[in-house]
Amino acid sequence: MLVSQFGRVQIVLVLFGFVLFGSVVQFRSSLRSQFQYYTTSDANSEENVADSQAFLSPSSSFDPSTPFLRRHVAIATSVGHSEVYGPLAWTVNNVMRNRRSQLQPTSVKIYAGEPGFFTLLKKIGVLSMDIMRLRDQLSKDIRSARLYEDDMGAMIDLVVLGTCELDLERFGSDLLNAWDERPHDKKFMLVCGVHNGQTTGWFKHISEWSRRGSFRVMPISDHVVNYFHTMFNAWADSKDPAKRLSLYEYIKVDAYYSVSDFTNFPLKPKTYLADVPCSAVLQGNYEQGRRDYERVFADLSRLLREDARAWGYKWSFEARKYIADATAPNAPFVLHLIGKGKMNVPAELNDVVVMEVALDTVPFYEIFQSMDIVVPAFSEGGGYLTRQASSTVHTAVMNNVPLLATRAILEAYPYLTSEGTILRPFALSEMEAI
Repeated sequence: MLVSQFGRVQIVLVLFGFVLFGSVVQFRSSLRSQFQYYTTSDANSEENVADSQAFLSPSSSFDPSTPFLRRHVAIATSVGHSEVYGPLAWTVNNVMRNRRSQLQPTSVKIYAGEPGFFTLLKKIGVLSMDIMRLRDQLSKDIRSARLYEDDMGAMIDLVVLGTCELDLERFGSDLLNAWDERPHDKKFMLVCGVHNGQTTGWFKHISEWSRRGSFRVMPISDHVVNYFHTMFNAWADSKDPAKRLSLYEYIKVDAYYSVSDFTNFPLKPKTYLADVPCSAVLQGNYEQGRRDYERVFADLSRLLREDARAWGYKWSFEARKYIADATAPNAPFVLHLIGKGKMNVPAELNDVVVMEVALDTVPFYEIFQSMDIVVPAFSEGGGYLTRQASSTVHTAVMNNVPLLATRAILEAYPYLTSEGTILRPFALSEMEAI
């Protein structure tokens, strides 16, 4: 088991409190889970006030008497990243639920077009069904002062875009107009959830928001936080006056670990020894530039040629491929590729490699949670250790499936723990390690 349920609650509640409370928390972490806290008097200032060496529980992380700075949260997305925005909504909901003693009402809504996530909520019941709203409803709701019967006159005051690389293109202009239309005391904060620092199309929208002091960036791992800090500081120090006056150096960048408790599907019992990894998953779009599928296939073919029976297979001269060997000591090893796109799997591996293409939300979690091990297989040029965060990592954490990780991965994703990973020496490839 990767992280206990209470441990996951601790991680996410501490992390997301920074956008909800008057004393805004800036999160920085290390492999030893050391936390440093800051308080802010406005959107673009910070003052160091404390340094905690221990992991805080959800009930003691914040002063209960501290009022929420943002009380009505809208999480919006134009793409199907429920493994990101779902845990985010779960986190916000838990933060608010733990502060029910506050006198002022609170709310969180998801504006998305992913029916599968609605089915997931209905199946496992971790969030109320009325949290979902139609994606296109955001344009109307962001301008309404009559959304909340128990809080008349209140408006959405925090908008989180789950995948800003695409969402800011979809919602950005309308949200900016809505922000400008509001009176001074009704402005909202825009938080940009980002995965990839090298996807640059949305950058053209940042300056308008940064000048207004109502913009934050929230990558899903620490190495992407560092990438954006470096980039914003370089822009701020540019010789271009337009960039210098866009106030990039004051944009706050905070890591958010996208994990939740969507992990209670009933699973079929294993029919083989628990210490033998007979089912592995490699999750992501079928693109060689992101994950090194060719190396994985080559290694797997070579290892099967050396000892197919150890992997639960034998060679079939008739079928010209490896087929299951009923006399083998272990169940046949199967590598599941969860993703979308096109992929040419070597014919000899047709029974060994299974493509799970464009899964809906519930089947995605059901298959992922049934796996024995997660294989990252990052390509060298993919940037997953420098400028891009992999959803595979936090999905492994959320589903309690061990991740086959190198020390470089542990450094880039410091929320990984030793109990939730299988350390792979650099001298071994993924398939050799398995």
